[in-house]
Amino acid sequence: MSSTSTNSKKRGNLCVRYVPMELKSRDDVSSMMATTLPMVAMFLRNKLIAWSALLMTVQSWLSESEASSNESAQPGWLKVLMSFVGVIVCYMDIFVPAQSIVGAISSGTSGSGAVTTRLSMAPRATTA
Repeated sequence: MSSTSTNSKKRGNLCVRYVPMELKSRDDVSSMMATTLPMVAMFLRNKLIAWSALLMTVQSWLSESEASSNESAQPGWLKVLMSFVGVIVCYMDIFVPAQSIVGAISSGTSGSGAVTTRLSMAPRATTA
């Protein structure tokens, strides 16, 4: 039994030294945030996220190097354009209001007309 524990069955010529991989730069994280934040702003219609996404994409576009611009899947100007579209989508309801909501508020009824909705929870003033 002692002879098997002292003999090693590993072959020295098959051993390969470990060589660590080079880490990617932190530009990938900022690139990911610059790509996803405009989409989040469009889905949530959150103006604060839209403006911060626009600032972040402009900053990442101005700070990208030649090597990172060749490496990335999208050019920087396209990310800026996408975040600008996100800001426009957030403010779209000001310029193009939904007609069904405007009609329901003005008539005081919902879509079928059977249910009336009160817009204010304050008690109505009664005149005698």
